[in-house]
Amino acid sequence: MKIGFLLYERALITGISLAAEMLSSAASLRPRAQQRSQPFSIKLVAPKLAPTKVTAGLKLQPDITYADPQPFDILILPPMWGNPQQSIRRSPEIIAWLKMQYQKGAKLVATGTGVAWLAETGLLNGQVATTHWYYFDTFASRYPRVNLNRQASITAADGIYCTTSINSQSEMILYLITEYFGQKTAQTIETHFGHEISKSTQQPFYQIGGELQFDESIALAQDWMKRNLAHPITAQSIADQCGVPLRTFNRKFKDQVGETPHQHLQRLRMDAAQQLLRDFGMSVQDVAEQVGYKDAHHFSTRFLQHYNMSPSQYRRMVKTKIYNP
Repeated sequence: MKIGFLLYERALITGISLAAEMLSSAASLRPRAQQRSQPFSIKLVAPKLAPTKVTAGLKLQPDITYADPQPFDILILPPMWGNPQQSIRRSPEIIAWLKMQYQKGAKLVATGTGVAWLAETGLLNGQVATTHWYYFDTFASRYPRVNLNRQASITAADGIYCTTSINSQSEMILYLITEYFGQKTAQTIETHFGHEISKSTQQPFYQIGGELQFDESIALAQDWMKRNLAHPITAQSIADQCGVPLRTFNRKFKDQVGETPHQHLQRLRMDAAQQLLRDFGMSVQDVAEQVGYKDAHHFSTRFLQHYNMSPSQYRRMVKTKIYNP
């Protein structure tokens, strides 16, 4: 598996470092035999082999240039500080190289203003895309053939993924880790990088800050569930909120989300609990009540089943990671 990070002027180093750490950590969790038989590599790609100046005055040393024809599985384009057109004008060879890599099967992931590179290739023409909110109007004016979604945090179109920010890029990386390395590995990565990531490994496309949905009733259901986690929730109560018959709602939800409403609700509650334990000094009982469990023991059992550690163990691990580097 080959991962490439594109280097260009004004690239935000955070758009490279966190994603690279998450992916390499996921690859290292594979069995040793698999690591030997299916090697994993990360390459930095730039117009020249000379060190490339990115943000904060730092320089990164590229591994290869855009003249190298070796195919990649995933190419990641970090966001740029300020107007991206300056970087695009200075490195036009990136555009043809991206098109060639895509034709060879590479998945393309761009964040914020890095999406401009994909728009320049023409690969996004007629496709849905998103970018950083401050760049919306300029992007829409410059690339009128791209279907700009101003509400989505992440979009997907035929192996091309666009994210609005570093945080949504991290969600996208978790999704790719799930696809390539499995759900268990993704959960481990989310646990260890938990204070950098706010979402979960489910597909986070198109909905406002949420999941991949093409049916408004399902999007509304997910939003209502998130806002009412502390209260008793049943599939019937969700279906009533959406104005859809229960049987139809259950079928549509499972088809689009890939899990039942009950399974999805439990996942949302565990995600919320993880964030409360990580960011607030609440007791386990208080956290349990905030996410819809009256009994702390029942909540702790669920948390242990989901994350393979108790709420107290998770809190200790995260605090140690944050405060004791």
